[in-house]
Amino acid sequence: MKRVYQTTRRWAGGLLVCLLSHGAAAQHLASARPITGSGEKTNPAVQSSARMALTDVLSELEKEYKVSFIYSPEVVSEKVITLPLRAKKLPQRLKEALDKVNLSYRRLDEAHYVIIDKAPGTTGLQPERSLPPSPESTSSSGEGNPAAQITRETAAALTITGRVTDQTSGEGLPGVNVLLKGTSTGTTTGSDGSYSLALPDGSGSGTLVFSFIGYVTQEVPISSRTTINMALAPDMQALSEVVVVGYGTQQRREVTGAIATVDLKEIQDMPVSNVATALQGRVPGVVIQQVTGRPGATPAIRVRGFGSISAGNNPLIVLDGNIVDRDIFNILDASEIDRIDVLKDASATAIYGSRGSNGVVLITTRAGTPGKTSVNLNYYTGFQQIERKMDVLNSQQFAEFSKDAFNNGYLDNVPGANLNDPNPVRRLPSDRFRYPRGEEFAWLNFDDPQAVANLPYTDFQDLIFQRAPISNYQVNINGGTDKVRYFLSGGYLTQDGVVKQSSFDRYSVRAYVNAELLPKLRVGLILNPSFRRTAEPLTDGHWADNGVINAALSAVPMAPVYAADGITYSSQTELAGAYGWPGITNPLANITEYNNTIQNMTLLSNAFAEYEIIQGLQYRVTGNVNLGSLRRDEFRTSRMPLNQLLPPTQAFGGTSSGLNVNWLFNQTLNYRRTLGSVHNIDVLVGMEATRSKSQFSGVRAINFGSDVVRTLNAGTVNNTNANFGDGEFAVASYFSRIGYNYKGRYIANFSVRTDGSSQFGPENRWGTFPAASVGWQASEEEFLKQFSFLSNLKLRASYGFSGNNAFGNYPYVGRLVTDNYVFNNALASGLAPALALGNPQLGWEKSRQIDAGIDVGFLNDRFTLMVDYYDRLTTDLLFTYPCLR
Repeated sequence: MKRVYQTTRRWAGGLLVCLLSHGAAAQHLASARPITGSGEKTNPAVQSSARMALTDVLSELEKEYKVSFIYSPEVVSEKVITLPLRAKKLPQRLKEALDKVNLSYRRLDEAHYVIIDKAPGTTGLQPERSLPPSPESTSSSGEGNPAAQITRETAAALTITGRVTDQTSGEGLPGVNVLLKGTSTGTTTGSDGSYSLALPDGSGSGTLVFSFIGYVTQEVPISSRTTINMALAPDMQALSEVVVVGYGTQQRREVTGAIATVDLKEIQDMPVSNVATALQGRVPGVVIQQVTGRPGATPAIRVRGFGSISAGNNPLIVLDGNIVDRDIFNILDASEIDRIDVLKDASATAIYGSRGSNGVVLITTRAGTPGKTSVNLNYYTGFQQIERKMDVLNSQQFAEFSKDAFNNGYLDNVPGANLNDPNPVRRLPSDRFRYPRGEEFAWLNFDDPQAVANLPYTDFQDLIFQRAPISNYQVNINGGTDKVRYFLSGGYLTQDGVVKQSSFDRYSVRAYVNAELLPKLRVGLILNPSFRRTAEPLTDGHWADNGVINAALSAVPMAPVYAADGITYSSQTELAGAYGWPGITNPLANITEYNNTIQNMTLLSNAFAEYEIIQGLQYRVTGNVNLGSLRRDEFRTSRMPLNQLLPPTQAFGGTSSGLNVNWLFNQTLNYRRTLGSVHNIDVLVGMEATRSKSQFSGVRAINFGSDVVRTLNAGTVNNTNANFGDGEFAVASYFSRIGYNYKGRYIANFSVRTDGSSQFGPENRWGTFPAASVGWQASEEEFLKQFSFLSNLKLRASYGFSGNNAFGNYPYVGRLVTDNYVFNNALASGLAPALALGNPQLGWEKSRQIDAGIDVGFLNDRFTLMVDYYDRLTTDLLFTYPCLR
């Protein structure tokens, strides 16, 4: 990126940016270097309108608005315009100036514009009479910029034409530098990316160099060709130079905290239903662990370990400024995400105060890209399966080992025991020393070698696991202009789990619109509705609770799957009674006879507006509303064996539902200013308010007439298992951050946030969390610039505090629970104090963290090294301690 920028500066002849006050710069632009019809300078005070060389106008606009203009000298030179310019905003002022000379522009990003020729017939304006360039303008874009023109004294022997496009979108790139390597002969591409370059004699064996800001520089041998087209790839290193931090962005070289950025390009093609799963092992200091195999499930995320006992250890998840829970990862598709930044140390997380003690994960989704509308279809399909099964004993091995175990236990624990003692004698003092000898089932005799050889065998893992398909369909529509940008996406993902009858289906839509309504006002809207349907058998849990996997690994290998009729499910209970074995449930029945379906509907919405009050001072207001609803339906049939019970058993059904409504509102003022071109100041102040409210209810029913009709009205509602409730909490916050750097070498940042949470008692409801950090960009020092292999060397240190309030709702209030008591010699229902007493002094859990790090880059950051030392201490731990009533 650095090399491309320097080349562009030679061509454009003026990327040095100075900061002037708006009024002073405008007055200077209206009076600088006026030109008469003969090319002589005059006093602007004498005439009502002045004429000025376009190159000088562009130079003044660069200074005033801190931007850079890229142009071919032959396009801009020898053109003059009439002053003054009436507009105030840069796009309008630039258009006003260029229209006068039949030119146009294209905006590349916030700080770079390309000046191009208008297509014939696009405007009715006639270009003003061109005048000979002044000596100053000639030196800036003519002979003083030799890389932008062909040497006039050399006769052209070869003319090369072609077109330069974006490798990703295929669109033409205007303003690309095309240079004959080792010479000053070159040109720039036009508005559609096309170019024509006349080369001197003998250049047929030379090399063309294509360079452009934000793209990887390419070198192509000419080989006497007359047409050379080039597709430039985006420079991912250049794109990653901007890092997302709390409520804003920073240049990576200005970052003094421990922040890691995930390259989404590496994971966009991974076939996963949850994006967080694809981040495993890609972020230093962040552990992502898959704790369940359920399809679509979000793994546990830990940033720098555990920081609390019972107040939660999940990091704060922020999606486009929207605070969300970690299940957001199973809503988003990887193709919708632009970048993920992880804030790890206190200096980076303290700006989020109350919820930053366990780190912050910032997710930025893709925004629209100006240019021609593009439509992309992404599709993948595949299969998933367990890597390997657990090694278990077969029936013969089980018979051999269990017989020895029973006998050894009998001899060791029962005085006078004899191996030939029959099972009735072994019944005392415990059934645990009995084993099958054919008395209950003739085919089940561990003393008969022939019976042991003929034992049936079932590996229950084969009954519960499957080869599971997964497919994902995603459509993205991307495009816009310099005033309106949009990104639309829709997708469908379907995934079966490796455990039979488990599945996950997701339907999602995401819409992003960003529009410039006024010269200083930009607004945006993001909507993300989704619907998810999950089928969850009881994969986890103990076999006694019909846990599928635990039952499959615990059942004896000869236990029957079905009863003698071949239809009714059996279990180990059929064999267990006579020998004191546990009645391990039937793994297959645990899947087929239990239905558990969960349906989630979510709507994430985010609206924002940005207004530039004065140059460098920006006001931003954001409002988020998140809605979530859940419906769970479950039914267990009478055909399912239970712990120590064989079918028919009691069927039961249940229904539960919940509704969550969360809203967040924040507003910030951000001021950035450069003083004397060496002092850079960045000040942010803001406030934030959020509220979350949830409601839930659930009932169960028993005594169903059959397994066919499964609605609750077909059974008897069990009121003892009904539950209802609601809860809410609110947080109000004020925060600020001050950043300063000197020449980009010496950097300091300070932030502080004050939070008030309804989850704590009145005495300690507010908490303050300050943090400070410093950095030294040593690679910018003159004595290190001589080492060309060293592209980056930065030392940084930070110290700060953050808080944790993930402790549920109303924890400081003493609660009541239902209880029975005797009144008038009769049992009555009432209320009693809960085991946890109220504590009005309950306050914030705080984490203090010290961090010291070094960032090193070699060979233009092709090799990077980040080393961090940190020490975190958590105090005022939140913990629930039961008290006797």
